[in-house]
Amino acid sequence: MFDKIKRLSGHVLVYGFGNVGNRVVGFLLIPVYSRYLAPEDYGVLALVAMLGQILYTLMNMGQGSALFRTYFRHDDPKDREAVVATSLWLILGLSCPIGLLALVLSKPLASLLTGSPVYTVWVVLAIAGVTFKVLLRLPMAVLRAREQSRRYAGFSVAQTVVGLVLAIVFVVGLHLGGRGVLLSQLVAELAVCAYLVPATLRGVSLRFSRREAHDLLTYGLALVPAALLSFLIHLSDRYFLKYYVSVSAVGIYALGYRFGEILYFVILAFELAYPPFLFGHLKNPEARPLFARVCTYYLALMGIMWLCVSLLAEEIVTIMAAPAYHEAYRVIPWIAGAFLFQGIGAVWNVGMQVNRVVKYRLLMSASTAILCLSVNFLLIPRFGMMGAAASALTAFVYQFIVQVLIGQRLYPIPYEWGRVLRLSAVGVGIYAVGNLIGWGSIPVALLGKGLLLLSAPLLLYATGFFEAGEVTGVKALVADFRRGRAVVRPVEGA
Repeated sequence: MFDKIKRLSGHVLVYGFGNVGNRVVGFLLIPVYSRYLAPEDYGVLALVAMLGQILYTLMNMGQGSALFRTYFRHDDPKDREAVVATSLWLILGLSCPIGLLALVLSKPLASLLTGSPVYTVWVVLAIAGVTFKVLLRLPMAVLRAREQSRRYAGFSVAQTVVGLVLAIVFVVGLHLGGRGVLLSQLVAELAVCAYLVPATLRGVSLRFSRREAHDLLTYGLALVPAALLSFLIHLSDRYFLKYYVSVSAVGIYALGYRFGEILYFVILAFELAYPPFLFGHLKNPEARPLFARVCTYYLALMGIMWLCVSLLAEEIVTIMAAPAYHEAYRVIPWIAGAFLFQGIGAVWNVGMQVNRVVKYRLLMSASTAILCLSVNFLLIPRFGMMGAAASALTAFVYQFIVQVLIGQRLYPIPYEWGRVLRLSAVGVGIYAVGNLIGWGSIPVALLGKGLLLLSAPLLLYATGFFEAGEVTGVKALVADFRRGRAVVRPVEGA
C-alpha cells in the first residue's frame, strides 16, 4: 500500500511544481507588488481577476475535463488524435467569439467592475490573457492524458519563470503598475502557447469529428454551471467588499487571500494526479482501505500547511508586505482553513468521482453558493474583511460535510476517524498555544513558533497516530529524495 501511495506522491510533486503558474508569481512578487501598487490598485487587479475567471469558465466550456475523459474512451491513436483536433476546433469556433464579445464590451465591463472606465485597458489585457490561457489548456490537457507529467511540469515552470521576470521588468523597471502585472501574464501565456500548441498538434490530423464534438460538449458544458457556482463561492466576496467597504479593502483582503491560497498548490496537484490513481485502483480488492489511507495522509499534509501558514501569518505579512497591507494577516487563517476543507473535500469525495453523478455536484455547488452569498450579505457590511473570510470558511466547511455524506452513500470508505481526530487535536492545540503566547518581537516569534511546528510530529507520535511501518516508510522516502532517486517512473514517450 505504501508503494502505491509513494508513486501517487511522486506525481503530486511533479504536478505541484508544474502548476504554480500565476499564483506563485503573485505570491513571490508580494514584496514588489505591495510596494509598487497601492491597495486600491491591488484591489482593481483582484476585481479584474474575477472577470477573467468568469470568462475562462465560459470559454473553456469544461474542455479540460471533457478531453481527458473522452481521450481515454479510445484505444486507437487515430481516434485519440480526432479527440484532440475536435477540441481545438471547438475552442476556436466557440470560445474565441466569446472573447471578442468581451473585448467589445471592455469599457462597460470596467465600469461595472471597478466603478470607473479608467481601467478599460486593464480589462482588455485580462481578456486577451484569458483567451490564450484557454487555448493553452488544450496541449496541457493532452500532456496530462499522455501521462507526460515531466513535460507538463517543465512547460508550466517555464511559463512561471517568464511571467515572474516580465512582471519585475514591467512593474519595477517600466513603472506600469497594475497594467504591467496583467501584461506580464498575457505575454507569458502567449509565449508558451506559441510553442506548445504547434508542437502538440505536429503530425496530428486536424480532422473534426461530429461524434467526438457531441461527446466533448455534452460532458464539458454540463460542468460549466458548477464552475460558475464555484466562482461565486471563491470570488464573490471581493465584489461585496468593493460595494460595502472600498476597493482598497479588496486589495488588502486579496493579499491576505494570496497567502491563504498557498494550500491551493497542493489541491491543484492532487486534482491532476489523483483521478488516474483513483480509477486505476478501483478493481483492487484493497481499494477502499487504500483510498482511506490516502485521505488520512492528504489531511495530514494539508493540515501541516494550514498550521504553518496560519501560525506564522502576522510575521510573514510583516516581513513580506508593505505596512499598508499589514491587516491582511488577520484573514489568512480563515482563508487557509477554507482551502483546507476544499482540498480534503475533493479527495475524500470518492463516491461522487467514481459514480460521475453530475446532478449531485450541481446541487451541492448551488447550495454552497447560496449559503456563501447569504453569509457575505450578512457579514461583510458589518465586519468587512473578516466577514468575507468567515463566509469563505463557512461555505467550504458546509461543502465538505455534504461531499462526505453523499460520497459515503455512493461508495462507502472506511475513513480512519481515530487518526483524523488525533491530527485535528494536535493541529488546533499547537495553533492555540502559538497565539496565546505574547512573543514580543518577530525573531522571537519565528523561533518560538518554529519550535512549536517542529513539535507536531513528536506529538503525533506520542498520541499513537503513526502505525507500524509508517515511520520506516517515510524515512525511506526522504532518503530517496536526498539521493535524487525519482519517485515517478518515466512513462514511455515522456
